[in-house]
Amino acid sequence: MLQRIIDHLCALWMRFMQQRDRPHAMAGGLSIGFFFGFIPTFGLKTVLTVGGALFMRCNVIAAIVGVTLHDLFFWTWPFLFRLEFQIGHWILSHPHAFAPKLVKADFRMSEILQWNHFIAVGLPLLVGSIVIALPLSLLMYVITLLWLHQRQKLKARLLNKTNRGGPNFSVR
Repeated sequence: MLQRIIDHLCALWMRFMQQRDRPHAMAGGLSIGFFFGFIPTFGLKTVLTVGGALFMRCNVIAAIVGVTLHDLFFWTWPFLFRLEFQIGHWILSHPHAFAPKLVKADFRMSEILQWNHFIAVGLPLLVGSIVIALPLSLLMYVITLLWLHQRQKLKARLLNKTNRGGPNFSVR
């Protein structure tokens, strides 16, 4: 099972590396996927990522790789969701205050799908996730763009070196 996941990730990475697109589109796609990875839209992350990449004219494969990169850290989601909720609750509350500590007695399965609880929990979670996702995805964009530019320069340097020193096979 773990080997299949690793093989899938390696295949996605190879598809990302084989893309012949502008560095801006590649970095943009990766950061869009990373951004939508933070947003708590369970089951819709990939669809929103593809739509966002198409809307922003970025590379769709890179966007899918970005959302998959974020999904690798699924084991941190409970901590991340709590942090996002705390930040969102702090931003939306007047005066600003962090959410009270969660107690097991506060959780009832019958209340999960009621709209008032959905709004009370979902809105702070959404606001907090956007606050965390924006700077991290912008950082991902800058790092990826710099890395792709360096990779492009290295390829050009290697291509120049092979063109100068190789035999001349021109036909007259």
